Amino acid sequence: MPLVSPGVDVSITDESQYAPNSVSTVPLVIVASAENKTTPQGTVASGTLAANAGDLYVLTSQRDVVNFFGTPTFYTNSSGTPIHGYELNEYGLQTAYSLLGTTSRAYVLRADVDLGELVGRSSRPEAAPLDMTYWLDTATTRFGIFKWDSTDQEFDLVAPIVITNTADLTGGVPSASIGTVGSYAVNGTQSAMPTYYKNSSNNWVLVGSTAWMNSIPAVTSGATNPTLTSSESIAINGTIVTLTGTTVTTTASDIVNAGITGITASAASGKLQIFIDNTAASDGSTVDGAMAISNDTGTPLADLQITASTYYRPAVQQSAHTSIPQWKSGDSQSRPSQSVWVKTTAVNNGASFSVKRYNSLTGSWELVSAPLYENGQSANAIYDPLRGGSGIAAGTVFVQYDTTESDIVTYKVLDRLATGAVTVVGLTANPTTVLGESFSISASTVGSSVMPSATTITLTGTTAASMVEDILAANLTNVSASVTATGEVTISHTAGGVILLSEVSGTPLADVGITGSSDYAREDADGDLIISNWGVTDITISANAPGIDPVNKQKWYWGETGEADIMIHDGTTWKGYKNVTSDARGFNLSNTDPNGPIFSATEPTQQSDKSALAYGDLWVDTTDLENYPKLYRYELVALVDQWVEISTEDQTTENGILFADARFMGDSTTDVNSGTIPSIKSLLTNDYLDLDAPSATLYPRGMLLVNTRRSNFNVKEYRVDYFNAIDYADETLPTEKNTWVSISGSRENGHAFFGRKAQRNVIAKAMKAAIDGNTSIREEQRQFNLIAAPGYPELISNMVQLNNDRKQTAFVVGDSPMRVASEGTELLNWLTNADLNGADGESSLVTTDPYVGVWYPSVLGSDLSGNSVAMPSSYAVMRMMIRSDQVSYPWFAPAGTRRGTIDNATRLGYLGNNSEFVSIGVREGVRDTLYENRVNPLVQTAQTGIVAFGQKTRAAAPSALDRVNVARLTAFIRLQLDTIVRPFLFEPNDKITRDEVKGVIDSFLNDLVAKRALYDYLAVCDDSNNTPARIDRNELYVDIAIEPVKAVEFIYIPVRIQNTGSISS
Repeated sequence: MPLVSPGVDVSITDESQYAPNSVSTVPLVIVASAENKTTPQGTVASGTLAANAGDLYVLTSQRDVVNFFGTPTFYTNSSGTPIHGYELNEYGLQTAYSLLGTTSRAYVLRADVDLGELVGRSSRPEAAPLDMTYWLDTATTRFGIFKWDSTDQEFDLVAPIVITNTADLTGGVPSASIGTVGSYAVNGTQSAMPTYYKNSSNNWVLVGSTAWMNSIPAVTSGATNPTLTSSESIAINGTIVTLTGTTVTTTASDIVNAGITGITASAASGKLQIFIDNTAASDGSTVDGAMAISNDTGTPLADLQITASTYYRPAVQQSAHTSIPQWKSGDSQSRPSQSVWVKTTAVNNGASFSVKRYNSLTGSWELVSAPLYENGQSANAIYDPLRGGSGIAAGTVFVQYDTTESDIVTYKVLDRLATGAVTVVGLTANPTTVLGESFSISASTVGSSVMPSATTITLTGTTAASMVEDILAANLTNVSASVTATGEVTISHTAGGVILLSEVSGTPLADVGITGSSDYAREDADGDLIISNWGVTDITISANAPGIDPVNKQKWYWGETGEADIMIHDGTTWKGYKNVTSDARGFNLSNTDPNGPIFSATEPTQQSDKSALAYGDLWVDTTDLENYPKLYRYELVALVDQWVEISTEDQTTENGILFADARFMGDSTTDVNSGTIPSIKSLLTNDYLDLDAPSATLYPRGMLLVNTRRSNFNVKEYRVDYFNAIDYADETLPTEKNTWVSISGSRENGHAFFGRKAQRNVIAKAMKAAIDGNTSIREEQRQFNLIAAPGYPELISNMVQLNNDRKQTAFVVGDSPMRVASEGTELLNWLTNADLNGADGESSLVTTDPYVGVWYPSVLGSDLSGNSVAMPSSYAVMRMMIRSDQVSYPWFAPAGTRRGTIDNATRLGYLGNNSEFVSIGVREGVRDTLYENRVNPLVQTAQTGIVAFGQKTRAAAPSALDRVNVARLTAFIRLQLDTIVRPFLFEPNDKITRDEVKGVIDSFLNDLVAKRALYDYLAVCDDSNNTPARIDRNELYVDIAIEPVKAVEFIYIPVRIQNTGSISS
């Protein structure tokens, strides 16, 4: 600033720019993992949350890896042996963990794929239940049902059938096809779980009902087919029954025709059976559920071998183990066989309900205490005897037995909805009631399970306020009432107990809106209202843990072989395989195997039902799962019956195969998630097609269609509203609009991926998307100079494109497939892309780029549990390169014994046919093949251990950039030059600036010469390359030529043998 008065103004201009040559090697690792993993501390690892997929994480330690992404997962078999090469092993996370043992910074990008969803399973997946979801586990529940045996005078434990599917019901009761005579069944499709007995007529009757009593004989004659005397008579409950015939059949009819209340009879197997229900009166007038029987004239009872006595109806008693029914012959009221005792306590096989509640925080089902009580007031008396119920915690559970309180065997699970007082609020604001109408009210008392007698409340007015005054005037213990600010009537039990309400005259309760629809209110069997904090639990009753329909795009790897739905083109459309009686080859396919394709490791010699093979039979060779399905057809060729392989690459001729989704359920109505999956056998004669099935007009008659939607051993994805009016505007939509869509993908030749290759393709696709669609990894402030996707050579081209987007400032470490053997032609075919595939992968190496290197073979490392596990080559090479940079610079070749030593692996090898790790030493012939095809060998010797023994890049043509050290040097120079000249942006474009720029660059390049990166260089930044035209365009040019230092890779030492003395002379 200019001085006004005499003084000194000192200004400082910084012209000391220089180029820092220090370099930190920072890797970017692209990974896939399971979602919602936990940390060692038991919390959710945030990096594995679905919401955080695609976020770029900067990790600075190995602890960061496990805290953000959990412990890297490596699967083992049932005996605890690691599964080498398993597609769900977390190779990327293990690599990041290893790298952070030797460096202090790494970027990790997790793809949006949940490896946990891709674990093989035989049943359709469901989404996790909502928090606080209840499940009654019938597999571990005891219902405590015992049946009485009057002959042996003992109780026998009953294991009832538990029905959980409404398809097993007819008219709300178990279907006749369920169970045998004498069976018991619990209807788990209803919240009250009514229990049924199958009587001798093969009908199910509700245990405890009149129909049940009339199904169990209270008296059975001892004589079989006795001859009775006509006109003799029997006295039953004061009614005389005169015999009109001589058989038990006519006697039974005589008893029925007598019309005795509560008494019926029948003849069965030559014996007379008499039935008693609860309306019977042994004295003819007082109902006691008993029958007094005696001879009136003659000796018909002696002929029948029935003792004259008083007999009692079948009974149901529901009580604790301490209250054993008194039903023995010496007791006052002996009961017939098949009377039922429900033991309501768990002792000695009594009732024990396995009620479980889902905890979304832990992701697990937790067992909940669920004792049996008769009603809410009984539960309150036990749970909270001193306060009456107000102290019972919300979420407490009990099972109510005899829910109708009429000795009917039922069970209902109730849970505590709230703690404290219970209040019911009328649903009608400012109601109008009718003067003189009335209702009754009874409120439980503290510590008692018995409800007091009801008090009748008669309305003295017509308003909400007058009704409240009438309730309060009754001065009922623990009962209060009020009117809300908006005019609704409330009735409360201040001790948190139970209130019973009943209309007496008119409908005063309904008028104020207090009904079964009100909160904390429910109707009992008589239609009266129970007001309580105990509510009927919305519970799933099943032997299997419940879930809910999968969320949209939920994945399912159906990891089993053995089911393939194969259809055939009949010239017009796709047909069920056995529905074509003459295919393009003239075969009658209705004669083929009744169960569909034969799955076998050897050539079948007969059909699955032992019948002779038929032309057109299909065989899937299960010995070659890598190329699944390897399919054969039984044909006559050159007069010889034989199995002929069908080409999976042919999608154009009558002998070809098309892989596509065609159908799942075999109809348009069945729920694809909860419905029963149709068998392959049933689909052989089913022609149904989904709307998205491939058009038959595009393919020839005789072609096979492998329906990937229904077939197993592939990956599917659940799609909600898949068949919708937008995508299928011109079609008649099915009732079931959701479906499973195969997402396994296909090879370039059309052969669909199955098995592990299906899993792998889904993962690789997600990882590619993570690279291609992510902007964070393209931002220049994210500084990394090594890139890898451990285990996935499919991603090489995507990583190269990322590096190109970042102006080639990093180096890509690509992988070789873990299953490529070093012997035979397999390795050479992969190196030379013999299959002419268009992309990198397990069968081909395609990408050529000077900033990518590939190493072979795989290595044997270790997981965090100390298990030896097969790892991709990048796991070892990335760490080796970082360690090389730490003792030298990126422009030093990361190879040889000085800088190429591998320290995180113990063996080299590849995966054999059964995924066993085959150790190799990579002999010279293999090394030559690799190096000629621009892949770097890893070698292992006793003297050096494992060493990288090559440093070629995948450059397309010979140049200095065909070596890793030069490629990394240029990447380093590019990044550093960008950094050091950036401060000169917007400076004056004149000689001073150009000299400053050249000076900084010279300083930088001189340092590289000193550090053995360059032999020499030339930098020009003057008028010769900064012409007036360029200056007018605001451009500044610096032309640089470098001579990079090359690494010694081939050492030749010619040795000549001379005669003695010739050298000194």
